[in-house]
Amino acid sequence: MNKTLVIIPTFNERENIGTLVDGIFAHKREDIDVLVVDDNSPDGTANIVRDLQKKYGEERLLLEVRMQGKAGRGSACMHGFSFALNNGYEAAIEMDSDLSHNPVLIPKFIEGLKDADIVIGSRYLPGGRVEGWPFHRKLLSKFADKYIRFILKIPISDYTNGYRCYGRKALEMLPELDIDGVGFTVIPQMSYQFHKRGCTFGEIPIVFINRRFGESNMSHKEIVESFFAVLKIRSHSLYTHTKQFVKFVLTGFTSAFWDLGILTFCIEYLGWGILPSNALAALVAITNAFVINKLWTFRNDDKKHLKQYVQFWMVYGSSFALNMGMMWIFAEIMGVWYILVKLFVIPTCAIWNYLWMHFGVFRKKDNEGNV
Repeated sequence: MNKTLVIIPTFNERENIGTLVDGIFAHKREDIDVLVVDDNSPDGTANIVRDLQKKYGEERLLLEVRMQGKAGRGSACMHGFSFALNNGYEAAIEMDSDLSHNPVLIPKFIEGLKDADIVIGSRYLPGGRVEGWPFHRKLLSKFADKYIRFILKIPISDYTNGYRCYGRKALEMLPELDIDGVGFTVIPQMSYQFHKRGCTFGEIPIVFINRRFGESNMSHKEIVESFFAVLKIRSHSLYTHTKQFVKFVLTGFTSAFWDLGILTFCIEYLGWGILPSNALAALVAITNAFVINKLWTFRNDDKKHLKQYVQFWMVYGSSFALNMGMMWIFAEIMGVWYILVKLFVIPTCAIWNYLWMHFGVFRKKDNEGNV
């Protein structure tokens, strides 16, 4: 018998797991087993599964509790896929434990493997939809899907939904995949690597229903990290530069805050003149930018602080010259509206500064001294 393993990652899902397991076994198919991978849920989810094992049998309803605590949905599914591969299953289905994914569709997923290596449940095919999400959540999901499609360019309509079925060919490729994510980015990461290895995809429309009990395990921090992690899937260099550049820009905003704040304080409260106030404000702002960029943006551990500080000032000096030169050429000589020129000059100088910081001032070397 060609058997399928349904993998359910759980963390604090005691209100939902019983209903989901009952729904899966309601198919009364001997070729479907269930594996619950629980991250040692404090709410006793594993105990609920142990009670259900008395009803369905430990050989059909399997439970693995990972004692390290919440390690993420992605790693839980990877653990389940390895279990399926090592125990002779011909297919594996991953699905959420919060009742967002309807188990009635499981036979359709298995049937879809006749024409594809991987079958995806899509919220964005005709007949698919999302129920119970607020507007901002729907907007975020669609933005994420279009963003990932733009970066990865895989011929599917739903990149982030975790209701998927993998055939034996895909399962056998799993040990070859280089998966370094632990959260929700594992889904597009796997899709991209399967696509590069020639796997075919099929899709079926699903109705995604927002959880009725419990809280989402997806934090805002994970959402931000996922934005950058998608870039890493396509190119590690693109990921590094984008993340550093965003930090670089944020550092620029903090420096501007110090610049304006000190300038105003010195003039309005201390009664200083504009030039000395501006000099002190610029000194503090640029020193602040140097420290944050070294420690946070580029995470540079070089001990030559004074040398780097001087180089930092030289870069900003060249940036100032570039700024003045472009304003003179385009605004003064060519007569372009100065606001329009400034809107072009600011990002140009920011990129100029970033490139010098990354490849010059804060460039990293390996253990042998190579850049």
